[in-house]
Amino acid sequence: MNAPETPHKPTVMADVQGSADTRRIAINKVGIKAIRHPVGVLDKSGGVQHTIAVFNMYVGLPHNFKGTHMSRFVEIL
Repeated sequence: MNAPETPHKPTVMADVQGSADTRRIAINKVGIKAIRHPVGVLDKSGGVQHTIAVFNMYVGLPHNFKGTHMSRFVEIL
């Protein structure tokens, strides 16, 4: 006869994002590199030339910020 199974307790994962960061380390540059985005450029005759531009968008993060919403970089374009 088999022994009765003991109930399994689920493992609780620590909320790392929600915890305080006491290291006080700033990040000089974080962002998105080589974003291809359509743009219109005015030419000398007053017309518009349509092309694709390549952008790099970065921010510096002070030690008291945990991150940035990089999807908003593209929204700004």
